[in-house]
Amino acid sequence: MSYDIVRAAAVNTLLRVRDKGAYVNAALDRTLSRADISERGRAFLTQLVYGTVRHQSLCDHVLRGLLTQPLEKLPGAILIILRMGVFQSLFCRSVTFPSMVHTSVELAKHRGHAGTTRLVNAVLRRAPQRMEDVPLPPWETHPAERLSVRYSLPPWISKAWLTQFGPDEAARLCAACNEEAPVSVRANLLQTSTDTLMALFEKAKCGPIKGTRIPEELTLTEGLPPSRSKLFREGQYFIQDAASMLPPHALDPQPGETILDLCAAPGGKTTHIAQLAHDKARVVAMDIHPDKLRFVRENAERLGCVGIRTVCGNGAQAPFGEAFDRVLIDAPCSGLGTIRRHPDLKWRVTPEAIARLAVEQQQLLRSAIRLCKNGGTLVYSVCTFTPEETEEALQAALATGEVVLEDGPEWLDTWKIRTGTYRTLPHVDGLDGFFLMRLRKAS
Repeated sequence: MSYDIVRAAAVNTLLRVRDKGAYVNAALDRTLSRADISERGRAFLTQLVYGTVRHQSLCDHVLRGLLTQPLEKLPGAILIILRMGVFQSLFCRSVTFPSMVHTSVELAKHRGHAGTTRLVNAVLRRAPQRMEDVPLPPWETHPAERLSVRYSLPPWISKAWLTQFGPDEAARLCAACNEEAPVSVRANLLQTSTDTLMALFEKAKCGPIKGTRIPEELTLTEGLPPSRSKLFREGQYFIQDAASMLPPHALDPQPGETILDLCAAPGGKTTHIAQLAHDKARVVAMDIHPDKLRFVRENAERLGCVGIRTVCGNGAQAPFGEAFDRVLIDAPCSGLGTIRRHPDLKWRVTPEAIARLAVEQQQLLRSAIRLCKNGGTLVYSVCTFTPEETEEALQAALATGEVVLEDGPEWLDTWKIRTGTYRTLPHVDGLDGFFLMRLRKAS
């Protein structure tokens, strides 16, 4: 078996994530855009990169039991080859154990020397092939440590989820967050219908299914990456998790209204708002990052949303008067509800960052209340479930005395937890974790 270019590309991608702090999706996109690899190879490369990051600390736990020296002393490329090997051994049923060992050794020959090659061979020949063979901390006495190791989570996250959800639900949440998320899309009803798009995806052998009650949602179970298809370029759909389609529906925009999306980039919810208003509302898309507003404009143009205008500025100090019928605050957040899609996020977020974000979120909420007309509607959403960014934000909004909770459309009750408050959870709904609340500004 010759030197494997797909696995070599995976090593290079993971090195950029490890040594240069690159986001895994950006690093992989860069590799895929430059590599001459078959569709099957691209799929395996994606599985290797995301899987190794997703199970990183579990792989390290296994390796510490097989090595005599600290992992930190290993050359970066050799450590990544070992992690990839353990990941393949435990989770890649399409890769035989001898093939995993052989390809890993070949990679080590190109990225190390004779000594590191022998080390890779010796270690991976002893790698476990079943999770049952991996020694884990006992659940009865060390539940947080067990969840942290088994599901590759920083200890502070497993401890926080145990406190918030209790042992059984926290275990299910950790397991769900460690699974690969399905690809879902939002049909652009300005150009097509969900039924028409489903038929086109069936013809393209993408395995579309209707996974939720959300009218525009379709989930794809197989086929080519949807961002590279002709249908995508024609603007017939937008790629996003079904849970992120809920905030615009809770906002319930109407034709003729003036609507503000306070933190708009990259434009998924902005264009959805325009779509729900039949592109007959005046939609202002605001974001603090000028480079990210480019994506809003590009997506609006691709999807045919002509009523969107972009404004660069700080949403907490927005330069508008009380002018908007409806305001969406899709606030910057820890994103812990999306770690199925962004596994490197769990290694980036810290409790200190969450505390800072909570302050920023409450500032954005106060600004949105000021900008909303009396009697107008506000929706606050975050793709996380930490108390600081959800319940505490809700209490801060109500404490102003200027808003009250009210229910959105009745069909949203599937995810309703109390009046005007909704939540999705990966282990309950199979969706990303979102929290949203709908508020009415008092007259």
